[in-house]
Amino acid sequence: MRVLLTLIAFGMIAVPALIALARRDLPRGRRIASALVIFLAPAVALGVIHGVPELDGRALQNPVAWTTLRLVLSALALILPWCLYVWLMGRRP
Repeated sequence: MRVLLTLIAFGMIAVPALIALARRDLPRGRRIASALVIFLAPAVALGVIHGVPELDGRALQNPVAWTTLRLVLSALALILPWCLYVWLMGRRP
């Protein structure tokens, strides 16, 4: 089960990066840069989320609330690539 969840999470991150890389209407440099930003943003977000000691929940008065916040932010980090894809690949005026 853990492997399946890991594959689903990786797919949620990799698919928008691969779609951004496959676009043909942008120059190659911009496509590669956008795909890298889309692919690496969740890793940076998760690193920040899990690196903040307060979100660990052991040092504060409400450990359940802080742990829940950490789980919600982690889930939002998996949605971040799709948001970045829409933002970076949107039409420019």
